[in-house]
Amino acid sequence: MNHLPRMLLLLLLSGGALAANNQAQAPAPAGPVASPQTARECPDCPEIVVVPAGTFRFGSALADREADPASGETPAIVVTLAHPFAMTRTEITVAQFRAFAEATQYPVNGDCRIPSGGGWQRFPEHSWQDPGFGVPQSDTEPVVCISFADAKAYAAWLTKMVGHTYRLPSEVEWEYAARGGTSTPRFFSEADSDERTLLSVACDYANVYDAGSARDLSIPQPYARCVDGKTYTAPVASYRPNAFDLYDLIGNVREWTEDCYTQSREGRPEDARPWLWAGGCEMRVVRGGSYASRPAHARSAAREAELEGLRQADLGFRLVREIE
Repeated sequence: MNHLPRMLLLLLLSGGALAANNQAQAPAPAGPVASPQTARECPDCPEIVVVPAGTFRFGSALADREADPASGETPAIVVTLAHPFAMTRTEITVAQFRAFAEATQYPVNGDCRIPSGGGWQRFPEHSWQDPGFGVPQSDTEPVVCISFADAKAYAAWLTKMVGHTYRLPSEVEWEYAARGGTSTPRFFSEADSDERTLLSVACDYANVYDAGSARDLSIPQPYARCVDGKTYTAPVASYRPNAFDLYDLIGNVREWTEDCYTQSREGRPEDARPWLWAGGCEMRVVRGGSYASRPAHARSAAREAELEGLRQADLGFRLVREIE
């Protein structure tokens, strides 16, 4: 195993990012990271890249035209991430999840919801091995039909295998990483992909519900006025990364986070910790939007809630690797 201790990992991945970030004072995101390097801790492990510490505004201002107050994304609050962390550069892929499933003999759980008839329908025969796309996924596409427990099981296996902690990101870590040093609705443009935008550049940066998806899936919702070339999942890193060199945080598949879902900000930690309840919770925060998400749901601050046991053909995950 290629175990990377904290100092070596920082030297490998962060370059000048941490020193540059130390200059941040105001409640603003860390600056862009120039040409970060990546590491892989084992042959079957995902690539990881360090995200620097910093301070940012978590959520949306009430004045933001796409903000959804009912989801709990407003008002924005200032949050400080005191320590850097590593994150998987992409969503976990089919091949990476298969390596775990084969090594642990993890059961294949079906009952996945797939897009059908202009909506979502549950099919007991569909699972991460066959998410109902009509053609098999490639090894480099993000694994889908993954429940919260499935994602946690993969993280626990990876932790045991490499000897360092892998886990689901907190909601704060996820949004901070997705913003990539920006404060705009999406890292690639201040207003692009707003549902009133007539011509969108979103398809250069994300696999979203676009003109092609509207034709093929017929889900009755607004769509981005562009074509990204994919009706379902795209191979990870097919589109442009953000300034932290992270791919597909907006679009491709929605991603589990560790946090329990609530519509209120009152009482939540003002740091990077997940918001967890002593008695547990049934609903977890899901972030990022997917190939089937309307533009308003494919934003850095947009948040959704799903039952822990849900398996859906646009729902996957990525992980944080703690820097001990």
